[in-house]
Amino acid sequence: MKKAVVFDLDGTLLNTTMDIGLALGKTLGRTFTEEQTNTFVGRGLKKAVAGAADFMGLENPDLDALTEKLIAFYREEPVRYTQPYPGVRELLEKLSERRIPMCVYSNKEQDLTDTILGIIFPDIRFTLVSGMHGRFESKPSPEAVDAFAAMTGLKKEDLVYVGDTEVDYRTACNSGVKCMILTCGMRPKKSLLEAGVPEEVMIGSLAPLYAELGL
Repeated sequence: MKKAVVFDLDGTLLNTTMDIGLALGKTLGRTFTEEQTNTFVGRGLKKAVAGAADFMGLENPDLDALTEKLIAFYREEPVRYTQPYPGVRELLEKLSERRIPMCVYSNKEQDLTDTILGIIFPDIRFTLVSGMHGRFESKPSPEAVDAFAAMTGLKKEDLVYVGDTEVDYRTACNSGVKCMILTCGMRPKKSLLEAGVPEEVMIGSLAPLYAELGL
């Protein structure tokens, strides 16, 4: 039985695709579908811009400048459409009641990660929230997971990592912790398999996590 959990944010706890797509559209002057945006996100906002620019066939885009514009637009309206996935709020409330330590490890900018969590989950206490350009290296580095283990005084075998992308899978592997990769987030099962995520770590809902944590 695991004693603590590390969560990815986008595609795991929250469906943020439409808000990221809205900011991307303002940045690049076009509209992206939710399905298109899902193929860009999950590896940090700069890589989302790069993916969208490549999709549009832009030659030699200034990715640094475009990323700054994207982040500025996203900060203006971080939560218009963003919502927790079904069952997530209830899960986090139960974990809080049981005082099970929780970490959020995101490749979204630290300030955006903090802001969005504060808006959506104002009453949930996370032991550690780690975002891009925060205190720790971005995923797939294990740095934040290592810090979370140290903060809680737990061993790696006591942790479970829950995400939805190949980046999350690599992060869990690099961290040496058990992982569960959701197939109902931003990456469909076929895409995950093609990216090298083994089927045995995939889950179709949060139900297996309840059993893993003894809830």
